[in-house]
Amino acid sequence: MLKIWVLLVLPLLSLQVLAAQKWLLRDTTIISPERTAPLYHQDILFSEQGIEKIGQQLSITDARAIDGRGRYVIPGLVDSHVHLGSSAGLDDEQQLEQPELVAQFMAQEPRSYLYFGFTTLVDLKQSEQFAKQWQQFPQKPDLLYCKALPFSNGYGMAFLPPAERFNTPYFLYDPAQAEQIPAGVDPAQHSAKRVIEKVSQTNASCIKTFNEDGFGGLWHWPTPPDDLIRELRQLAQQQHLVHVHHANALSGQRQAVASGVDVMAHGLWHWQELNDQNQLPEQIKQLLDQIIAQGMAYQATARVLGGEIDLYNPQFLQLSDLAHSLPAPLLQWHQQGHSEWFKALMDKRIREHPQIVTQFLGHPARGEVAETSNRALFRLGLVVRYLTEHGGKLILGSDTPSSPTYTNPPGLNGLLELYQLHQFGLGLQQLLKAATLDNAIAFGVDKQIGTVSEGKRANLLVLQANPWQTVSAYNRIEWVISNGQPIAREELSATVSPKRQ
Repeated sequence: MLKIWVLLVLPLLSLQVLAAQKWLLRDTTIISPERTAPLYHQDILFSEQGIEKIGQQLSITDARAIDGRGRYVIPGLVDSHVHLGSSAGLDDEQQLEQPELVAQFMAQEPRSYLYFGFTTLVDLKQSEQFAKQWQQFPQKPDLLYCKALPFSNGYGMAFLPPAERFNTPYFLYDPAQAEQIPAGVDPAQHSAKRVIEKVSQTNASCIKTFNEDGFGGLWHWPTPPDDLIRELRQLAQQQHLVHVHHANALSGQRQAVASGVDVMAHGLWHWQELNDQNQLPEQIKQLLDQIIAQGMAYQATARVLGGEIDLYNPQFLQLSDLAHSLPAPLLQWHQQGHSEWFKALMDKRIREHPQIVTQFLGHPARGEVAETSNRALFRLGLVVRYLTEHGGKLILGSDTPSSPTYTNPPGLNGLLELYQLHQFGLGLQQLLKAATLDNAIAFGVDKQIGTVSEGKRANLLVLQANPWQTVSAYNRIEWVISNGQPIAREELSATVSPKRQ
């Protein structure tokens, strides 16, 4: 138990609720990603205004003190690929039948991210209304968000009924599909230039484009041409918007390279014409070399695949950490088997499309559990190892949740992404950079967050272990400091009722 020395001896719970103007974290070790060595015996003075001073044996009399002896301080983590306000793993009918479960999940979601150390999130497809609602939570990570720019009838629109697809002001018009687009749609309002103008009038920090032709053949969706993505990249740059590109297939990542986008939103696991290869092909190495040369930030999103594999793991729902991420009634509901619907849907699609499975695997299916997902994870590991060994810029993005399922739980999914990146070969110092500074740089907020430095926002984690020595340190958090407010980690658990605003 962390010993806490507080001026004006206060009980533990008071530390959580009092809005102390200044806090002094005493005699701690700072591990910051821009440094190559720890800073020992450091005091950190911070408040809601940010990190005010760092030094040894600071003489401060008007601050409440926290004893940091034997502890390690790092910047708060950043997950730059989330989708907030999801279905909690319930299908449409279940959401109508169980509204209280969904409401409990929504109330806990921001706290779960904080519990696992994520003090900043980037939602890659969000609305202004949700962003405003997010600000009403008393305990929440900082939120940046993108505007999704779907291509006519493509991914991001295709799952919607035809009558609803074109309601978004941000879709990109395709003249070749004029007959499939409602007559009342004004093409001029959906040109690249006009769409970027509309995005620039919001508080969005980024745009997200898509190259997804239908998950390896399950569907056949139109994809945007290279010149359109290139134009969007140039226009976004003029408006200081980060350009994120969804692509997990070889053709889509080639488009990203040709267009010079800022962030690749997924790792490469659809190798298409190279699917029969068991080693990293030269063609993919050449593509990755271009990604490295361009300085493109790369989100592996391994938990897309890990979440699919965990659907077949009967022990997943018994993980002790799940109790901190999901409210007890929702967790019990999942444990009772009510959320097997998505696994059944996956199995059905695989069973009904053996030729697509063969094409993806590069050989006929062998009947192994989660065979396609495991094959994809193997390919992703080769890609990540190559990027790691050749100076690629990997950033932490978990794609939480990538599917409407319980295996991508908020906060915990990001921790599992960290673990997977380390297993792929990302060193511990690189791992901290990927989850903090490099993420902050990629999304243009490195002047505010990403390091433990004077003048930066006081988003910090106090750990029991050194993250440069063990990856388990990321799950040994004692304090989460969110915008200058220290919160004991256990107070953020789903086992504790959320505070009311």
